[in-house]
Amino acid sequence: MTEEPSSLDGLLQLVRDMSSGRPANPRKGDQRDGSVYAPTPQIRTAVQVALITGRPLLLSGPPGCGKSSLASFVARSLGFSYFEFVVTDDSDSQDLLWRVDSIRRLNDAQLSKLTDEETVFTNYLEPGPLWWSLNPVTARRRGSGSEKTRPANPPRHLREYEATRNGAVLLIDEIDKADSSFCNGLLVPLGSRRFYVPEINDMVENGPDQLEESPLIIITTNNERDLPEAFVRRCVVLPILGPDADRLKEIARLHFPVLETDEALMSGVAKLAPRFEADNSEHAHASTAEFLDLVEVLITLDVELDSTEWQLIEKLVVEKSIMRRNAFSQW
Repeated sequence: MTEEPSSLDGLLQLVRDMSSGRPANPRKGDQRDGSVYAPTPQIRTAVQVALITGRPLLLSGPPGCGKSSLASFVARSLGFSYFEFVVTDDSDSQDLLWRVDSIRRLNDAQLSKLTDEETVFTNYLEPGPLWWSLNPVTARRRGSGSEKTRPANPPRHLREYEATRNGAVLLIDEIDKADSSFCNGLLVPLGSRRFYVPEINDMVENGPDQLEESPLIIITTNNERDLPEAFVRRCVVLPILGPDADRLKEIARLHFPVLETDEALMSGVAKLAPRFEADNSEHAHASTAEFLDLVEVLITLDVELDSTEWQLIEKLVVEKSIMRRNAFSQW
């Protein structure tokens, strides 16, 4: 891995220079590989503040507005490793730090697979995403100095990508899905960027070969549940606002390069964009992701926007009337 730029000023310059990129693969579903993003000045500033302060960056906004995809884009832009943890309603904050694979250990015991070398307890200690983000060296050896411990393998969330610097971006996605105990369990680990593992009687903290500004932790919330005040206090908070029509057209061009050369298709996108423009009302609004789905259909199918078939397509992709009932009555 290269060590340049290793200073905070160098990392901040990388954030200022973040380019929008080009999709590495054809868009199917949500784009989470970090290859393309259109960062706003507000996003650039928020990432810089998070790097300077060492605080997690908490992104709030409706589903489909691009919160989660920012993390992998920033990781690629900085040359950092990328890890993620998707929160569910039964998630335990402990899983972010480490867990003991008791089931595998029990199975090995029942199958008489536990030889003298394999009875090493740390063989069943599984480092979590925060451990890998802080200190991948000790995570790989499961916090043990014994040669009998089997090395752990880091999770790979970005295919065909290799980090070029000793740093990490950690995404904690949809944290509002869990109850307040999940957030409260992370107050100390995220606030101090370290945690204690009693099984090995040792502290996990930023490794000596890692950049001081690492890891950059990005957390997302859809605002479905209020987060504890003590948790919010420890974060840099940025609401992700819905894009206007011009930004929607920019996003579409980034995801679908064909629009830059096909004026007819771009004209159709320009007609669609104002209808997806965010406003200040409290009514439900179609997401940027749904807008991109429609653009993809528009590019692939030869359908006129004023046709009956296109009206059906909009109902399938956006209105979803059976599920959303009257949320899009004004669509």
